[in-house]
Amino acid sequence: MGRPSPPMSLQTLPIELLHIIAHDLDVHALAALALTCSSLSPVAQCSLYRCVSVSPWSRNLAVVPLLAKRPDIARHVRSFYIAIDSTSAVFPAYYHLLAEAILNMSGLTSLHLLVDSGVSWVLKQACTRPSYPHLTQFTCPFPLDENVVRFLDLTPSLLELEVDSIPSTFARHPLNVPLPATSIPRIEQFIGSPRIARHLVPGRPVKVLHLNGAALTEEDILLLAQSTSPILVLSAVTNSPPVSFLEHFHRHLPHLAYLRIMTMQTMLEPPTAVSIAIASFQTSHL
Repeated sequence: MGRPSPPMSLQTLPIELLHIIAHDLDVHALAALALTCSSLSPVAQCSLYRCVSVSPWSRNLAVVPLLAKRPDIARHVRSFYIAIDSTSAVFPAYYHLLAEAILNMSGLTSLHLLVDSGVSWVLKQACTRPSYPHLTQFTCPFPLDENVVRFLDLTPSLLELEVDSIPSTFARHPLNVPLPATSIPRIEQFIGSPRIARHLVPGRPVKVLHLNGAALTEEDILLLAQSTSPILVLSAVTNSPPVSFLEHFHRHLPHLAYLRIMTMQTMLEPPTAVSIAIASFQTSHL
């Protein structure tokens, strides 16, 4: 009789199979696997840090310093979400670590920065990278300043963008940093202020718009109509009379499938047959 075969160890399995096994483990098991041996640690880290969500109430703010100091771990992150409200005591040094962490997360597909709207400089270090080729979603409360514009220029695959969506002192000033025509060429969804939409939508394939922070005007609609794709979804606030505004939508954005408009104006003029038809059509799609 031959000798029995020695038991197979995890290290001898193909790397693809190891990743499949790690994908089905919970956080505690992944952490234990990462400590098992040096050959299994990268496999565990790839699943453990693939989706990172950081907040004070989750008591995991220490993840940011780790990602800042360990590029070998940060490169595994695909989705990164951080939320720090105004009541949380976070020192400026923490934001410097956040900037380093963003720089190290080269494989990002989704980045959500719900932090102080005045710290857009956390993107400055990231702008030293050649690009973030896989990033498709980006959310931040920052105005469209130099740091944000330079960062967006590194995201050729971006599909969804939220920027300048929180009313602030920046909203009263005109944009002084133009967005290059070659930036974010694939953008499909935008959430933010109408003033940014005026510069972002024309010449890009935007289909979905959720506008806040200021009133949408009839002149804005003319600019939105310059999207290279039909706009299908739009929500906004306006100070214009609702009847004439609906007729303006019908004329310039005929492909709308969902429309949500909030206005403080009353209907002082009787609706025409066209505006009634539009209102009925939009209501049926809610």
